Amino acid sequence: MRAAAGLLMITNHALAISAFQDITDAIGLEGLSGGVACWVDVDGDGWTDLFTGGQLWRNDGGKKFARIEGAPGGSGVWADFDGDGDPDFFALVGQLYRNEKGKTFTVVEKAIPELPTKVCLGAVPGDFDGDGDLDLYVGGYETWQVANYHDVILTNKGDGTFAETWRSGAAQPARGITAADFDEDGDLDIYASNYRLVANRHWQNDGKGTFADVAAAFGTAGDGGLGAWGHTIGSAWGDFDNDGHFDLFVGNFSHPPAYQDRPYFLRNRGPKENFHFEDKSGGAGLRWQESYASPALADFDNDGLLDLFFTTVYGGDKSVLYRNAGGWTFEDATAAAKVATAQTYQAAWCDFDADGYPDLVSGGRLFKNPGGPNHWLRVRVRGTKRVPSVGTQVRLALGGKTLVRQVEGATGQGNQNDPYLHFGLGAHEGPVTLEIRWPDGRKQSLKSVSNRALTVTYFPAGE
Repeated sequence: MRAAAGLLMITNHALAISAFQDITDAIGLEGLSGGVACWVDVDGDGWTDLFTGGQLWRNDGGKKFARIEGAPGGSGVWADFDGDGDPDFFALVGQLYRNEKGKTFTVVEKAIPELPTKVCLGAVPGDFDGDGDLDLYVGGYETWQVANYHDVILTNKGDGTFAETWRSGAAQPARGITAADFDEDGDLDIYASNYRLVANRHWQNDGKGTFADVAAAFGTAGDGGLGAWGHTIGSAWGDFDNDGHFDLFVGNFSHPPAYQDRPYFLRNRGPKENFHFEDKSGGAGLRWQESYASPALADFDNDGLLDLFFTTVYGGDKSVLYRNAGGWTFEDATAAAKVATAQTYQAAWCDFDADGYPDLVSGGRLFKNPGGPNHWLRVRVRGTKRVPSVGTQVRLALGGKTLVRQVEGATGQGNQNDPYLHFGLGAHEGPVTLEIRWPDGRKQSLKSVSNRALTVTYFPAGE
């Protein structure tokens, strides 16, 4: 199938959307917590496990989940902080747990210094200073009507401990924290979603772990020209238009007055415009609800375009699933997909059964994607002790477009999507070309890739 301009079309919007199936109880997840969710392969067996609300559930070959006792408590983020190949857990209360092959989780005493924040709702791992070790950006929230708290960067010293090396100049009520190399200079930049009508922070990294707030200059602060801001709970990075640049969805909770910001779709204009952003929200078609909360992105129908799932937290409001129709327009697919959960911050995508279609956990339920005829590619990225997988980008050339995905450390407010990267290919059946951009700046090219599931290892011996 070819477009008029001669470019291979990868989208197929004529396909009907079928209902997702709630398989929570049938697959062994009875009593699943509705707390924020992290998809993480704790034992490295290639099947992504599920952590939520202090519950850890082992994925048994995509057919069943079983509760793992002795899991870390609370909310946090998973990443391989010690470089031994196992994802460890940073609890938002300021505690580090070492993962021992997915069997035991040991508290690392005195690994984390005392945090200035007394309430934390989001953090993101990443090698922010380029030394090969995963660091942490930890957001500070608030004690209502008492105090706001500072954000901090905890730098990994490489000996199992972290040191505070940076603190935000102003105490602001941060919620979701997420990161991406939006300016394509080889280092991770950070977006902090602030609540209480406070401007969001967009921290541009100089490659050595020094950050400058470019939100106002780059068009990502979230005032929309109104001179006021929203109550941002969580945001998400993703390339909505397949131009190879990371765009940004800003997930604003907003009361009815028009001066309060609604959610924003922000287009990254790329290197020709110095990676500044353009507001594309006006024509996107997202229906307003007051209590929007945490977004998560995935190509649920495998048409090659990233779609949006967005939760709500007020009674009467319902989460929504919006299908990307191309051209920065989105269609409400919630009723057809039957995923309208209520009052939850939980939203994370994962192809837990490796059938090629991303599934969704939200509101304490696991919804299985019904699948369809479109083609797909699933990429597992393996770094090394000195080159983490977090922050790695994989770019796929297809039909004159560039699809880009990253191994992300967090999305929305406190959630983590599948660490294995997913590409919908639409009707395309043939081989594709991949470019892997590792956090240390090296690039790896794979041509004529036709496997549906692929593991990419950092520069195998001899390369």
